Amino acid sequence: MTVSAPNPVLENETPRLLLGWLVAILLLFIWSGWVVISRYGVIQTLTIYDMVALRFLVAVIAVSPLIRKNWPYDIPQWKILALSACTGVPFLLISFTGMQFAPASHAGILLNGTLPVFAAIITWIGFRQAPGLVKCLGMIVILIGCTLIGWDRGTGALGPDVWIGHVCFVLGSLILSIYMVATKLWNIQPLQALVVVPVVNAYFYLPMYILFLPKSVGAAPWSEILLQGLYQGLGPSVVGLLCFTYAVKVLGSTRTAAMMAGVPALVALLAIPFLGEWPSFLVWSGLAVTTVGILLSVGLKVR
Repeated sequence: MTVSAPNPVLENETPRLLLGWLVAILLLFIWSGWVVISRYGVIQTLTIYDMVALRFLVAVIAVSPLIRKNWPYDIPQWKILALSACTGVPFLLISFTGMQFAPASHAGILLNGTLPVFAAIITWIGFRQAPGLVKCLGMIVILIGCTLIGWDRGTGALGPDVWIGHVCFVLGSLILSIYMVATKLWNIQPLQALVVVPVVNAYFYLPMYILFLPKSVGAAPWSEILLQGLYQGLGPSVVGLLCFTYAVKVLGSTRTAAMMAGVPALVALLAIPFLGEWPSFLVWSGLAVTTVGILLSVGLKVR
């Protein structure tokens, strides 16, 4: 009887895959937590303009050692400005405004659920790459789930203006999907995006914020300022981007995207203890339908 020797490649790969899954789980919590923390922030003392300023101030400080080495000097300035806008001040102000009108569970589903739909449409229009049948089915399922969310009036004390939040979330998703497609089209490296987005946004936004925009920093407790500053500045924009890059490298884009399909569900669950927002039956139904649609739209296959 012969005993096969252990495969050193598999032994070396197992810890790497395990780390990849752990990083993907961390990414899932970071992005889900951003929705919950942001929703918490807009109903507290700080204005949405304060929250945006804290995000880019902290982020610029965090990435400052990387700026010189990773700045994309070979990329035209208009592309840098476009990328910075798509995931910067416009996206944040629109998303934060939506969170003033609608609960976190709505934001989690509409912001994340419609991303694959917009990304596919933009890719089809810009590159003539039509999505396959399964992905088209997934997008239809997502739209059905989002429609259920639009009918929800049972989650918390929703006012008649909740539709404003829904429009903001969908618009924010459209802007973010443009960023996702553009980074791939223009071959923007993760570390380049890591330094460009906070630097450009801070350069244009902070002077305007200091001179003209409403502020409540002076009235807010330090705990609120630190929470928003550190999470907004270091969460999705720094740690989240690095986690996403590593997860895609180790697990691949399909597995990482499938993991991110759990964001709407995790947002709804985290909103219960942290915000006291109990999703209604329509939200749970829309959540389940949208999650299935996301999995289909990212090309996840059942084997």
